[in-house]
Amino acid sequence: MAKSPTLSWPLLGKISQKEFLARYWQKRPLLMKGAIQPFPDLITPEEIAGMSCDERVESRLIVQGPGKNQWKMERGPFKASTFKKLPKKKWTVLVNGVDRFVPSVHAFLDEFSFIPFWRMDDIMISYAVDQGNVGAHVDNFDVFLVQASGKREWLIEDRPVPEDDFIPDLPIRLLKKFKPTHRWVLEPGDILYLPPRFPHHGIAQGDRCMTVSVGCRAPSIGEIINELASNALSQVNESIRYTDPDLKPQAPGAISPDAVAKIKKAVSETLLSDELIGDWLGRSTTEPYSDVKLQELALKVPPRQIARTVLDGTAISRNEGSRLAFITHKGTSISFFANGERQELSGKAAELARMLSNKLLVPVSEIKPFLKDKGCQELLSLLLGSGAVLLEA
Repeated sequence: MAKSPTLSWPLLGKISQKEFLARYWQKRPLLMKGAIQPFPDLITPEEIAGMSCDERVESRLIVQGPGKNQWKMERGPFKASTFKKLPKKKWTVLVNGVDRFVPSVHAFLDEFSFIPFWRMDDIMISYAVDQGNVGAHVDNFDVFLVQASGKREWLIEDRPVPEDDFIPDLPIRLLKKFKPTHRWVLEPGDILYLPPRFPHHGIAQGDRCMTVSVGCRAPSIGEIINELASNALSQVNESIRYTDPDLKPQAPGAISPDAVAKIKKAVSETLLSDELIGDWLGRSTTEPYSDVKLQELALKVPPRQIARTVLDGTAISRNEGSRLAFITHKGTSISFFANGERQELSGKAAELARMLSNKLLVPVSEIKPFLKDKGCQELLSLLLGSGAVLLEA
């Protein structure tokens, strides 16, 4: 089998962000041995099992049967007794959105900040006993598979699959054909990057195998058009109608190329303007999941008291599940998006918003220079008061 390039980092180590994006991102797999050493204690297998029993959390249990193509899948929440009844081998529990509930896992996203935060979706963590797996499959998005504990063997095909071709009548979507070209064993701290639709199959070697999957957003074109159209309809001026003062003589039953061109131009100017697309992208990619309850940790502080309050803390951190982003305009102004809400900022407030968008945790020492600015005081009051960010003691 072909060999994979192996690297040592933190972050991207021997290769630059530019090289990773140019050579690997959405192009080919990359194995990164010893990428994060020592690997941090993000969460234990027992905690993952416990989360799968929580009704707020999306979880699945996949068990491979003794015969070919014998698979069983159940959706959580589970009971603690469920795990006592399972076989000693060939089962996996998967928990989605762990970063929205566990601060240490949420902070782990900072390791992947060479990819824009708006492109990231969530962190799924799987725990498997010996030989536990979910079969050969493809994902429609980029994913970083991080080995957290135990070992997992990954079988990879070096070419993407353009079309779906799954085994029928199974509870999970498994490929009919799978011919691996790479075989790698990942240990704690190793990372495997896979672009969209590269077939892969991970099999636990021994017990206590835990894999952290950092997945990226990949909406379909249909989803994008639907959301863009909905966003445009909420803002369109209904008084503007179709006009054709330059109408030319034509057959009564004909729809002319000019009419088609006019409609296309009107829709393009309305639906595809930079302003509307930017507004939709900012709002939609920062919209928090429904299971995120930001207000539970909100800190109501009037702008005039922000400086004194912030200086009593050590850092400003982003709440789990909170999303921030910005679009830069001419000069120093930006459109700042916080959990689906937009505001226009300039000057020091824009600079502070950029800083808070680019990092999940910002030390108070870096925020201190902004605390005398009125716009910054109002911004911090708003973000703390909505629960978008938290003040660390």
